[in-house]
Amino acid sequence: MIVNLQYRRERDLNSVGQPGVERQAKKELIIWIAFICLILLGLAHRYNNYNFIVNSLWAEDGPIFFNGAQDRGLASLAAPYAGYLHVYARAFALVATIFPLSALPYVYFSGWLLSIVLVFWAIRRIVPSCGSEWVNAATAVIAVGLMLYQPHSGETILSLTNAQWWLALILAMICCFPTRFGPRCLPLVAVISLTGPFSILYFPVAAFIGMREKQWRIPLVVCAGAAIQIYFLLTSPRAIGQADGNIYHWITAIVTFLTFGIKSWVVRIAAIAFWVLLTVSLFRADMNRRMLVACAAIVYAAGLYSIKDMPSVISPIGNGSRYFVVPYALSIAYVMLQARRGDRFAIFAAILLAVPVANRINKNFPQEARFYEQYVALLKYESSLKIPLAPSVPGNDWPLEIRNQNVLNASNFAVEPTRVDQKTFNLSAESCSEADGVAVVLDAVQSLPGPVVVEWFSPEVKPSSARRSYPAGSNRIQIAFEKEKAPIDIRLIFAAEGGEAEVSNVKVICL
Repeated sequence: MIVNLQYRRERDLNSVGQPGVERQAKKELIIWIAFICLILLGLAHRYNNYNFIVNSLWAEDGPIFFNGAQDRGLASLAAPYAGYLHVYARAFALVATIFPLSALPYVYFSGWLLSIVLVFWAIRRIVPSCGSEWVNAATAVIAVGLMLYQPHSGETILSLTNAQWWLALILAMICCFPTRFGPRCLPLVAVISLTGPFSILYFPVAAFIGMREKQWRIPLVVCAGAAIQIYFLLTSPRAIGQADGNIYHWITAIVTFLTFGIKSWVVRIAAIAFWVLLTVSLFRADMNRRMLVACAAIVYAAGLYSIKDMPSVISPIGNGSRYFVVPYALSIAYVMLQARRGDRFAIFAAILLAVPVANRINKNFPQEARFYEQYVALLKYESSLKIPLAPSVPGNDWPLEIRNQNVLNASNFAVEPTRVDQKTFNLSAESCSEADGVAVVLDAVQSLPGPVVVEWFSPEVKPSSARRSYPAGSNRIQIAFEKEKAPIDIRLIFAAEGGEAEVSNVKVICL
């Protein structure tokens, strides 16, 4: 009888608790789906289109990470680049090799998006547990939203290469609040510690908090990652420049940081007030939150050191904007955490932060059309293809190199170019009148290095162009582009000043 009563009691407790668990799971699912949808909508707003993923591949995404994964396989995880291991990016590059080449931007974007999702997760772990769970989730959403809408050129947005700057936020939060993260987080700590220089920068903070709170697991993992990264840093051939001796340039760099790189006096006054209020609030914060600001200062100091030969040229809304993302984002995290605890100085600081954010909120991030889908379609006809990636740098378009062993015959599309002058040719493309894309491929011998430009135009659409830079000598010219379904005229221009070009084997391929 006693056993039966005990069984009934446990059964009743389970029946009561189960719906509560289900409700909690549904609530969490709603929070995560809403967060991801908001991120995607925010990105569509910043890029002013919904097809931003296709053109999201950036620089090292191709020749360093994807080609490295293809050539070395798992061994690429231990391959340093620019003085450090980049395990996170290389892991996603390995995953990308499983999928068709057309899926590469989407796999890489998933890696970047995961870094933002993890930032949201980390903030939720360290937000004070007092009050409604919906309010705590909203605090984390606002914090991440402010981080993504901070004054920025967009350099660290979308690309797997620059996901490391967002991962740095997670590592800082874990180092500063080790008691909020259990042993299950250690693999994540290890991966981030082996991605970029941040384990080196944060180790003193992790050790200090670890000793203070007698939490050793996380500092030990960060220490191990830092030791490995220091080894690769010391054995790398990275050049060490001379420090700029002009004190005015250093003052300019500090002013640029404090004013978010914006010249409006309204923004500058609000920005200085923001930093003053943040500083005052530090006297009322606990040590963990203060260490977030310390991590921000450490990362900014390291960024200044890395460009110490020209500190005044970087700006959060211009060149070198990646160096500002972590300091600003950690400062935002600190202010939101402190405001959530009711600190009036932090609340006013959070309100003032809206001024520089509002100043840039409708400034769309530039995204150049690189015609990735058209180049993937061209691969069917080329044994070796170099796909250009952003950014456009004169003489270097960061090509992703792909080889194809099953080449299809495109000889039916061969055309004879009509020479207009020494460096300009007209090509017929009437056979591609119904195609969505066109590729122009040819062999050329250039006397000088320089850009090769393809222009296309018709009575129905505005003139457009695509260009690539090639060195002097013999080159395989490959330029693909997207077009409207209409007949077009194509002009091929070798734009190197004073140079000559010998052209042969020209093909216009409908894609």
